[in-house]
Amino acid sequence: MKSYLYRGVDSQGRSVSGRMLALNEEEMEARLRAAGLWLAEAHEESEKAAGLSNRRLSRRPSRRELINFCVLMSFQLKVGIPMVTALKVAAEDCENKAFRQVLERMRQDVEAGLQLHETMRRHGVFSHQFVALVEAGEESGTLPDAFMELRRYLEWQEQIIADVRQATIYPAIVLFVVILFVLILFTFVVPRFVTLLSAANVALPLPTRVVFGVSGFIKSTWYLWFGVALGVPAVITVGRKLSHRFAVWVDQVKFRLPLFGSLNHMLAIARFARNLAILYRAGVNIVDAFKLTAGLVGSVWLADCIQEVSQRIERGETISGAMKEYPIFPGLLNRMVVMGENTGQLDQALDNVAEYYNMVVPRAIKRIFSIAEPALILFLVVIVGFVAVAIFLPILGMVTAVGKS
Repeated sequence: MKSYLYRGVDSQGRSVSGRMLALNEEEMEARLRAAGLWLAEAHEESEKAAGLSNRRLSRRPSRRELINFCVLMSFQLKVGIPMVTALKVAAEDCENKAFRQVLERMRQDVEAGLQLHETMRRHGVFSHQFVALVEAGEESGTLPDAFMELRRYLEWQEQIIADVRQATIYPAIVLFVVILFVLILFTFVVPRFVTLLSAANVALPLPTRVVFGVSGFIKSTWYLWFGVALGVPAVITVGRKLSHRFAVWVDQVKFRLPLFGSLNHMLAIARFARNLAILYRAGVNIVDAFKLTAGLVGSVWLADCIQEVSQRIERGETISGAMKEYPIFPGLLNRMVVMGENTGQLDQALDNVAEYYNMVVPRAIKRIFSIAEPALILFLVVIVGFVAVAIFLPILGMVTAVGKS
């Protein structure tokens, strides 16, 4: 289909303009005539202009905006409101100007004959999972339920992110303050005592020499540490994009880190279980559901394993049998999948796994940082105490020498 910009006249002589998808101008004119409009002028929208328009509207809406959109669409479609009207109401209710324009263009596309999932895919502001669920809902006649499923999933994402943020914000602030304090101590405070004690020509004990040596090293190489702090994350980010093997290696390291490795693993598995359950329950073929889920787990290593499992299922293996070959899938998940296959309630079994991790992840975060917080404070006390002793010892030596003289 081609995209046309047109201007027409209605039965009362009013000018009406818009955009329509059609095979050719003749088909567009016939459809406008059926709608009670006389075509005055029309021209095909260039691919370059369409591309610029789509890029201009390609900023994805926030999670909260998508939740509101899903609730509104589900309610309207459930009570029998036509799709075009539902999209018009959703656009009028939307406060985000860019997203409102996207919804208005989607309404025009649906009016022109496209299905909802086709226009969603066309504008590129909805995730692959979102589009797949809407497509499954359209094909099975359960679109209102698909929108409610999407709402529940988006709210689950919102809740898990809020739990993680709440558990990590205080320890992150403490860590930042400790690092900042140590840097200020060794780059500004200690060097002043170095100058003072050097001018006094006092013999320096071992702790003092260690502190002054560390201070001099940090002061002379601070730019290197600053470069490493900025450069290492940048190198890892670019490397993950350029090399698939490097991205897999980074994920393997992340999953094997002490304390935080198990947390990263649980979060990835929870996303996998929740997304697979939603897609399967919506009627998406299990192989396609696995392939779609691979792009939603946030881990290249886990995504590769999911793709391989989907290929094995396509060859006729059971889901549980294929997953058992990959150690990245935990025993709990494997046992629940076996149970789901035996009872015919795979989606419920996967939901149970996701709910389990929903409860475990916040507790694990709190447990980790309940250890990290006192460890950071103890580290700070040790550093400050050692520096205080290192500075006090030569001053005490000076006072003693003055007293003897």
